[in-house]
Amino acid sequence: MDGPTCSPTCDACSEGTDMLPEETRMQALRLIKQYPFPGAEVEGIMGLLDAGYRMEFEHGQTICSEGDPATCMYILTYGRVSVIKSDFQGKPRRVATMAAPSIFGHMAMVDGSPRSATCTSEGIVTVVVLDRECYQRLITAPDATGRTLRRLLLSSMTDQLSRGNMRIRELTGGPVTATDSTPTPPQEVTQDDLANISSELEGWQRRAVPQDESTDDLQVVDVDGPMADEAP
Repeated sequence: MDGPTCSPTCDACSEGTDMLPEETRMQALRLIKQYPFPGAEVEGIMGLLDAGYRMEFEHGQTICSEGDPATCMYILTYGRVSVIKSDFQGKPRRVATMAAPSIFGHMAMVDGSPRSATCTSEGIVTVVVLDRECYQRLITAPDATGRTLRRLLLSSMTDQLSRGNMRIRELTGGPVTATDSTPTPPQEVTQDDLANISSELEGWQRRAVPQDESTDDLQVVDVDGPMADEAP
């Protein structure tokens, strides 16, 4: 893909080789399957993947650390990442394990907050990194790559909010329905429950979407057009 790309600025990264066009397209199809949104374009996702730079991590390496300022966001293209947060006693606690394809580290870029968790590699991990300069350029860009980034982030945050709300309803007994005038008594809420909800709202836990080798069903993408607040 043409256009400027980001340069490596994140700590604890080792630069990998660029993806071949065929691999980039495959990763784009998988991301659309994981984070569906109206107007999804394979070319837009490919442009986003090519805008960043590829990094590889050995097993057990720290990708980002809780409390650190955010300097980049990540697109996980291969492997699994452990997400660890400090509990109310300050002890590290694993709250999730992410598998490719996933995006992470984006919430701190969106709101400027410190990293909310530590992410470490489980085995070999490959990510595409969008550093702050690249992110800030793309988040306001009117082209297909910029629109794709904004919609991808919105899709992720919508899923986070939906999962968090669902979990809260489960813990509070759920809404009263027309056929049941008495709500289900809420279950005992634990510190772990609250930590899990927090992790879901922060995007560390996501819906499970089967990812197989076949992407034939993804060749035709949604072409509903731009969202209301975006120019075509």
